[in-house]
Amino acid sequence: MKLLILATLACIAAANVDVEIKSHWSGGFNGKFCIDIAKELHTWKAHVIFDKPVDSIEVWVAELSETLQDGKEFVFTNKAWNADEHVGDQLCIEFVGHTTGDINPTGSAFIEGMDSHGNTVTGATTPGATMPPDYTGTTTAPTTAAPTHKVTYPANLNGSIPGTLKIYNDWGNRFEAEFSFPLTEDVEGWMVAITFDSPVVKMDMWNADKYSTSDGGRKWVVVSKPDREFFKAGDAAKMRFFANYGSGTGGKAPSAIGLFTNLGNDNRVVPSLPNHDCTKYNYDDILYKSILFYETQRSGKLPASNRIPWRGDSGLKDGSDAGIDLTGGWYDAGDHVKFGFPMAYSTAILAWSLLEFKDAYQKSGQLENMYDSIKWPLDYFLKAHTGKTELYVQVGDANTDHSYWGRPEDLPMARPSYKITASSPGTDVAGATSVAFIAGYYAFKEKDPAYAAKLLTHGKELYDFAMTHQGRYTDSVSAAAGYYKSTNMTDEMCWSSLWMYKVTNETKYLDEAEKWFQPEPAWGMSWDDVQAANQVLLYKFTKKDIYKQAVEGTFKYWMPGGTIKYTPKGLAWRLQWGSLRYASNMALVALMAAEEGLNAVEYRKWAMSQIHYALGDTGFSFLIGYGKNFPHSPHHRAASCPNPPAPCGPFIMSTKEPNVHTLYGALVGGPDSDGSYQDSRQNYINNEVATDYNAGFQAAVAGLKSLVIRKLHPEQTGGTTCSN
Repeated sequence: MKLLILATLACIAAANVDVEIKSHWSGGFNGKFCIDIAKELHTWKAHVIFDKPVDSIEVWVAELSETLQDGKEFVFTNKAWNADEHVGDQLCIEFVGHTTGDINPTGSAFIEGMDSHGNTVTGATTPGATMPPDYTGTTTAPTTAAPTHKVTYPANLNGSIPGTLKIYNDWGNRFEAEFSFPLTEDVEGWMVAITFDSPVVKMDMWNADKYSTSDGGRKWVVVSKPDREFFKAGDAAKMRFFANYGSGTGGKAPSAIGLFTNLGNDNRVVPSLPNHDCTKYNYDDILYKSILFYETQRSGKLPASNRIPWRGDSGLKDGSDAGIDLTGGWYDAGDHVKFGFPMAYSTAILAWSLLEFKDAYQKSGQLENMYDSIKWPLDYFLKAHTGKTELYVQVGDANTDHSYWGRPEDLPMARPSYKITASSPGTDVAGATSVAFIAGYYAFKEKDPAYAAKLLTHGKELYDFAMTHQGRYTDSVSAAAGYYKSTNMTDEMCWSSLWMYKVTNETKYLDEAEKWFQPEPAWGMSWDDVQAANQVLLYKFTKKDIYKQAVEGTFKYWMPGGTIKYTPKGLAWRLQWGSLRYASNMALVALMAAEEGLNAVEYRKWAMSQIHYALGDTGFSFLIGYGKNFPHSPHHRAASCPNPPAPCGPFIMSTKEPNVHTLYGALVGGPDSDGSYQDSRQNYINNEVATDYNAGFQAAVAGLKSLVIRKLHPEQTGGTTCSN
């Protein structure tokens, strides 16, 4: 949690001060420094300098304005409401540092203009500046002598809203009052910084809780209570309170100013990439945003290159119950469990798309981002494969996790680790993870041969484990059975054998794959059923007519006129839960089959129709952040929570307010069979997001982009030129 506390204590001679490291761990530390104020300040800039590089610093009620000396020096500047510091005050700043590994740095701090270097304060407002004209009359003037501390609004409010204070009752040492703040935007979570002209020793509030106090009780920061976070634009945000004040005020309630900050405001806009292809939908932009969604799902210590500003380090103790490091990987969906089975499937599908459609990632400018994207779960799987016959397949108890609605950075519950072994096998998940490793090997074998070789070793070991010790993983790990239950393992036996054949060219693996061939039309394609992909790969590797017939039988079953139901506007609708997942996955298989020369024109056109349905052919884009009309309230905890320190909880899930953060690039579950769809956080069947939903979808978009590059896209007739 981002922390910063401003406190006023005794006056001591100002100079450089030591930074106190309160605690440290693998990945970060808590620090604090206090500087005595030796001159009147109306703006300030504090420097903290470490003896070792620090990846990043988090604070809350201050601005981190600069990072210098390659991460050894950080500069904090004041917020608008705490710009004024007075002689005799003490400025105390707490922060969280993020590091690589476990370090215990030493450091010192100073404020410009008050340190031993003799620097001057820059950008200060004129001492004693009066309240701007628009804000006159917003406080209740004291009837006693002038207060010790002058109460004025800062010249630069930086988005904070000044409020009017009205005192209703004054009983000599306790008073009743209310702030009122005019709003021009909806509010989901808020904070108020209050400055009294004399000390207040206690505040009792109906819709807020104390966050911090400083300056001997003159400065208070309060945040909204749970379920009291919401206001609408055009209304006035009112904060009613009772407060106690001490002696020395003449028996009159103190004057005060209040500045209101909307913590439910995420102004980040991810720009759209230009469409240079003249296609109906911008495949470059879609690939870019889908990869961003996977970055949003990251667990563990985030890299310095993190592109999701509202996500921080999380799950840093994963695996500690087993004495190992299981940090990293992806959170599965809108919750915070790491399920190995769908994660392995998603990683394999994405890596497969990189092998087959690398030109799409190169041309869209997303190749390096794609490498980073799949390396994140691959690194996690390397940690999870702790022995030749041991693989951790889940972190977190789903029942406990699903009862928590909050940020992954704040996870309060124990996160148990679950594994498969020789005596408690999981052929399906071991085989799926083997494929992820082998596909990852192909992706990295030229870019990073040493890393690729490590992936291949683990892939082969897991294949041997899967085939030697057979059994469904949900029979061994009951904690997964209610969420990602394996219905069959023969498809993973075929799937992993095909990839082993691809990487070794040894016919024994192809023979094994053919043994598990399923000739009937594929029900669908998902983390639990890769039959359709197996049919295509068997044909690719053998060119046997039996496999060609199987592929064609599957698509006769899936395409219009077959058995699969279609929505009124053309989506092949397999199942209510994640309908777009199945259509997108089968679109990918159709594109892969077309690459092998099977009904290329027909399959490509059908695949395009399914992906374009998701992107807006109905007038609505099911991809968040793409197009003009898209979902704003997906079932996703982190995206729904306001910025800290505002609380998050079930009250957020049950409201009809849109998510605070736009979950760029996430594909929601999709419509019902009649094409209807409800954009509601409570609608987890149609409106949740998941890493496996995006996998086949992104892979299919890469396939369509590749067709554009090769001038084989259904929209193209003899090539297309573009002027933009």
